[in-house]
Amino acid sequence: MYGGNDKSLAEIAAEVKKTVIGQDEAVDWLCTFADAACARSRIIHEQGIDALSLPNVGSALIVGPTASGKSHLLKTFAKTSGLLFQQIDASSMSAAGYIGDSFGKQWVRACAALDENPDRNILIFVDEVDKLFAQTHTSREGTAIYDLLKPLEGGILEGSDDSRNGTPYALDCDRCIFVMAGAFTGIEDIIASRIGISRSTIGFSSASENAPSENDLSEDGLRERVSLEDVETWGMPREMAGRLSTVRFLAALNEEALREIVRRNKQNEYARMLPAGARFSIDPAAEDALVENALEAHYGARSINQQINDVFFGALWRALANTHPVASVTLTARNGELDFDIEQGEPSEMPEPAPQRSEQERLSASAAYGLLSKTHNYLMSHNGTIKLDPHASLGESDVEYAAALLEHSSSIEIDKHGLRASNDYTLAEIVLLNSLLSLLRDWFSAKDRTPKGLRTLLSLADCTCKVKSPLDVMFYQIESGARYTPDTDENGEETGSWSWQPSNFVRTGDGVRPADTGGLEPSQDRALGYYTEFRGFPLQAQQKAVNSLAFRLL
Repeated sequence: MYGGNDKSLAEIAAEVKKTVIGQDEAVDWLCTFADAACARSRIIHEQGIDALSLPNVGSALIVGPTASGKSHLLKTFAKTSGLLFQQIDASSMSAAGYIGDSFGKQWVRACAALDENPDRNILIFVDEVDKLFAQTHTSREGTAIYDLLKPLEGGILEGSDDSRNGTPYALDCDRCIFVMAGAFTGIEDIIASRIGISRSTIGFSSASENAPSENDLSEDGLRERVSLEDVETWGMPREMAGRLSTVRFLAALNEEALREIVRRNKQNEYARMLPAGARFSIDPAAEDALVENALEAHYGARSINQQINDVFFGALWRALANTHPVASVTLTARNGELDFDIEQGEPSEMPEPAPQRSEQERLSASAAYGLLSKTHNYLMSHNGTIKLDPHASLGESDVEYAAALLEHSSSIEIDKHGLRASNDYTLAEIVLLNSLLSLLRDWFSAKDRTPKGLRTLLSLADCTCKVKSPLDVMFYQIESGARYTPDTDENGEETGSWSWQPSNFVRTGDGVRPADTGGLEPSQDRALGYYTEFRGFPLQAQQKAVNSLAFRLL
């Protein structure tokens, strides 16, 4: 793969299938398609071959119902393969020159990611693209549809976004893999018409050679035979359909897949939100209720998440705050409604831990090691000349601030062997500091970007917290795009109940809203990326880092 690693296609597919349940064929297709697109990119950039002399592969369309797992599939694949990833909500795009988000702004972000990672390609996922084609029978002038056409041609796309200063970009589209997706409601009727099947016809003789089977007449049966011709008939402009390499159908998750998701994924995910060592299980009654409700709502795994969240981060979350110690939690169902049982006592066994890297892997590849090296290099090149007071200002550079703080809190010696600090940063501490600095600079207003603001954020990082620290919850808003808030009545008074609502977080630099994208990956946000790495250290190292950083900031 051309994503920064040397894993084989089989290895990537096998790893993706561990968490992407019920979509094995789609995983195999995506791995092969992306590998071919990366190979084409490699030939263009390393061998200097003219792109026009190569097959057109690098853009695909996925047709699938809501909650069929499109986003999860692509995010997981990108993370596993090493490709950069960017998700765009096509329904929120406005045409160039109009107020709102635009593809021009998205291309600026893609350029920045590629510039920072010259050896990697980027997978750009344009979701709900069918929403752009709603004006099938009206003029498309002034819409964002045609802003997608040029990137699909390949080559270098030059332009500027619609900000006041008009940020310029030069996007190398041959390093981009474009995957568009949408539900395309009603396309099954177009497919049936093309292949000569009348869905309203009844009374076929089972002996008839041409009689369609029941599966042929189902929505999924027809959608499996979707073609670019069908998509064009549905409403996609011919110019765009002609630029796509392939179209793929993604079926809704069936009962078996949903049960496997509950058993294999959800128990471990939610166990990590409990106090250390507490077990979490989902009993058969809860599993039946979760799957039955998900099938009825036609929202797949997303419905399962919502159902568990309503209980886990509602009544259960409040009960955990008043129950110590906690040995285990069981999600169950009574009279068809989800409920829970808490067993008090010392944990008897540890839940499956989140994947952690070895110390050698940290030293060779972690962001923390790179940050520590940059801090040392800055100190060596500015030996005794750093004027920034870390207790009065954050300055303009995170590296400068980290160096100034280390200089103020340590005895620094620099000789021919390099830098020696009497109280040097640990890897966990340097990555925690940079996650907080990035959080302040990227997500808070200018008035909060002060040493006091930094100390306030640090006070939220309690690694001994019985459940999750306030800082964990804050980063969860960035990662999930949701926040758990008290409900209010029409007078603004709290009703006593709580519910999940879209997060109101907005990244100040580019206006990205996690609530609009379904959350961000660590690779998509600097602060989240650093904090995710920090949380990968052992708890003892995390707490030591918090304490040490608190001492430096006094």
